[in-house]
Amino acid sequence: MAVELAPLPSNILTTKQYEEQQAKLFEKEAELDRNAFLQLFTTQLKNQNPLDPMENEAFVAQLAQFSSLEAMTGVRTAMEDMASDSKASRFLTGSTLLGKKIERVSNIVTLGAGEKITSRAELPSPAEEGIFNVYDSLTNELVYSEDFTKMSAGSVNLTWNGQNEKGEEMPSGQYKLEFIANRDGVKSVVPLVNKQLIAAVSWDRESEDLKVEMEDGSVLNIAEVGRVEN
Repeated sequence: MAVELAPLPSNILTTKQYEEQQAKLFEKEAELDRNAFLQLFTTQLKNQNPLDPMENEAFVAQLAQFSSLEAMTGVRTAMEDMASDSKASRFLTGSTLLGKKIERVSNIVTLGAGEKITSRAELPSPAEEGIFNVYDSLTNELVYSEDFTKMSAGSVNLTWNGQNEKGEEMPSGQYKLEFIANRDGVKSVVPLVNKQLIAAVSWDRESEDLKVEMEDGSVLNIAEVGRVEN
């Protein structure tokens, strides 16, 4: 006599139904986190058909997939922690640069009390004459000027003692330097290499690196910073 089986409850899955459900799950795996994956897995185990339970191969495959997901989650968390620690470390290092000076091409310098300013012009070719000017950066008033003659190609060292033409000490603050070379009657402004103060350090989210703001308002990548001194 044939025995008819009663219909299975709607929450009980056959092997075929389970396999179809798994196929859909794999398609959306990238959208699931490990908690959702584990919840689905345990729900499937509780609701499987006792007359047609999950095959050993399917069970092992599910465990392997969960282990893989768990490992990837751990790696991602570790990488995020390393990135966070690296940012904190780099930012702390960058903060020690505040108030330090670096040598760079610029015409803005800061004069401190009792200090003198040293600068350098790089001549690509000899020049018969040259003039070194110092201006107040706020008023653009000329406070000092010095003439040079018969200059060879290469470095020309420039020094300002912090005094005006009358020998009076100038107040602390920012000043603008200029060097004009005269070659065969043609005058040209020569770039100057000066020491500038680092005014601020910030974190650039786009480049994931430090940005250094100089006293003249320009911003440099940390990789552009060379020699640093007090």
